[in-house]
Amino acid sequence: MHTGGEPLVMELGAGVLGFAGIGSVDSLLVIELGAVVLILAVVARLARRIGLPALPLYLLAGLALGEGGLFEVSASEDFIEVGAEIGVILMLLMLGLEFSTHELIANVRRTTLGGFVDLVLNFTPGFVAGLILGFDPVVAVLLGGVTYISSSGIVAKLVSDLDRIGNHETSVILSILVIEDLAMVLYLPIVSGVLFGGSALDTTITVAISLLAVLAVLTLAYFFGERLSAFALSQSSEALLLTLLGGTLLVAGIAGRLNLSTAVGAFVVGVALSGDIVSHARGLLLPL
Repeated sequence: MHTGGEPLVMELGAGVLGFAGIGSVDSLLVIELGAVVLILAVVARLARRIGLPALPLYLLAGLALGEGGLFEVSASEDFIEVGAEIGVILMLLMLGLEFSTHELIANVRRTTLGGFVDLVLNFTPGFVAGLILGFDPVVAVLLGGVTYISSSGIVAKLVSDLDRIGNHETSVILSILVIEDLAMVLYLPIVSGVLFGGSALDTTITVAISLLAVLAVLTLAYFFGERLSAFALSQSSEALLLTLLGGTLLVAGIAGRLNLSTAVGAFVVGVALSGDIVSHARGLLLPL
């Protein structure tokens, strides 16, 4: 015999189960995540045993598990993509903690010529290949951009795996990465305007806003880094960790909206931090 109260009881039961965490998460997603993490653990152990950085093997594992691979993971695809992006952001934050704002700006100034050489050597092959393949100049410029820009996450991971964070050349490498992202501030709006028919005025305004935002962030980091660090510092590890994560993700997201790399935005946050907060941040972020 059914009563009118049964739907209410079922709703209350579902609510209780959801509050308790039972049945509120897709079990296939959890299974896929567990399998992927275990596979990466095996790959990391294999890389260590054969004396190679883990990153190339991670990429191969990603090809095997991605779309069109041997074992496609579909339920957790979006979650893994967001998690990977956050992982890169945290990695660059940790890398930024090794440098100061003054060092970064000084290195960028010193490596301006190196940044120009980087542009010539890496942009030219893609641009020339596009022209040889018969594409119009705009597409050739796009291909040049593909061969020019480097992956901040891959570079940071290799530097970390090879234990070269403290080496002299690392600061130069990271400075060139920053120069590449600054070049993208000019490159992306201009190319987008040409491709989608934007006016010269709109493109100019977009570039100007992006450059002003970058300048504002660097100015804050340069002149107010110590004050911001003191404000963020907390005796509570939980409060400090949440402050670091929230602030870094916020700045990285804003950097992405301004056509900059989210990873470089996180790197700038790490560079801006100074004083006692740096050692505390390392201790909290390293296990992540």
